[in-house]
Amino acid sequence: MRLIVSLAAIGFLVMCGYAYQQVGLTGFDNVLAEPWGLVTLLDVSLGAVCMSAVIFHYEKQWPVAAAWAVLIFPLGHIVSAAWIVLRFARLNQAN
Repeated sequence: MRLIVSLAAIGFLVMCGYAYQQVGLTGFDNVLAEPWGLVTLLDVSLGAVCMSAVIFHYEKQWPVAAAWAVLIFPLGHIVSAAWIVLRFARLNQAN
């Protein structure tokens, strides 16, 4: 499972790099100009809030949880994937 999540995260980073190379930062303005672009942004934000709640639930120290949670908002769910990869063994032991 850790390998699958790691490969998915690497694939995501590659696709982000490719997308940036194709449209640059102006592409984001185009996304926000469309109603579905705003809905997508809100959906990602809701996912960041939910994943932050999961992180705060499982992390023992709140400063560590806060650091992970804060990074999700500007960097996206690649941070969520990294947290899952790094914490997967501990999450399995908790259940």
